[in-house]
Amino acid sequence: MEVELEIIESIAEAQSYVDGKQIGLVPTLGGLHKGHQSLIEQANKENDVTVLSIFLNPMQFRQPQFLAYPSDFEQDKIVAHQTNVDMIFHPSVDEIFPNMKNFAKFQADEFKQRDSFVIEAQNNGIDNVVRVPANLVYHLDGKLHPWVFDGAATIVYKLFEILSPHRAYFGEKDIQQLAILKTMAKLYFPEIGVVAVPTLRDNDGLAFSSRNSLLSKPQRDAALKVHHALRHGEQLIKSGESDYNLVLDTIKALIAEEKSVKIDHLEILSDQDVILYIAFFVDGIRLIDSFVLTHTN
Repeated sequence: MEVELEIIESIAEAQSYVDGKQIGLVPTLGGLHKGHQSLIEQANKENDVTVLSIFLNPMQFRQPQFLAYPSDFEQDKIVAHQTNVDMIFHPSVDEIFPNMKNFAKFQADEFKQRDSFVIEAQNNGIDNVVRVPANLVYHLDGKLHPWVFDGAATIVYKLFEILSPHRAYFGEKDIQQLAILKTMAKLYFPEIGVVAVPTLRDNDGLAFSSRNSLLSKPQRDAALKVHHALRHGEQLIKSGESDYNLVLDTIKALIAEEKSVKIDHLEILSDQDVILYIAFFVDGIRLIDSFVLTHTN
């Protein structure tokens, strides 16, 4: 039976819609692709009602990147309908942040030392800003862009308050964001399950991303060379190479052959799993990728 798609823009109407329902939430920035579809499909299987939030959060971007983000709400509605989403929550910036004055100043006000999550009652007109602990922020992408994760945590905190989902679904590609949101949910929303969904890749291996739509054929080929370099590093680790500096140097050398690519951040983390992570630019278009490897010893 075909699902009738509801599109709701106001917080009050969204809260009325979800009241009494078992909700699976898929939070997105928009620009839906097959990776998002895999999240929606899992939410459909595990919940009575699937809610897709589409909100381009200005707290997570510098202004030029915010304005350039590949959003197409009409196309997103088609994807949502095809994947049997029950409701799209599509609020305006003013609806979510009615008193926001200057998100760039929020980014500049980053506090560097926090041992635990902090909820700021107000920051530059933004209510209930979530500040993430330093130990979760200052590695991987957080070394260069720590405020991004405060922005992501803040909007997810708000979505959880508004929609009270039973489960929320996030992709493993954004591995650091996933770890932060899982920790935040356990602390503030223990009744909400945060579900990690494996990274979905195109036939050529490139991880699906909203920004892939911005890539020309030569730029996509360059991004694929980065993917292949990471695969080579993955194989080195799986074959027993324990000198991660050597692995990183090998990956960098392979990527250096592609002049249109600039590495923003490349790191290997080793905890319960080995995580190989990269953020990079192809002619100014920023992409990320990650591989989660089980320990080989």
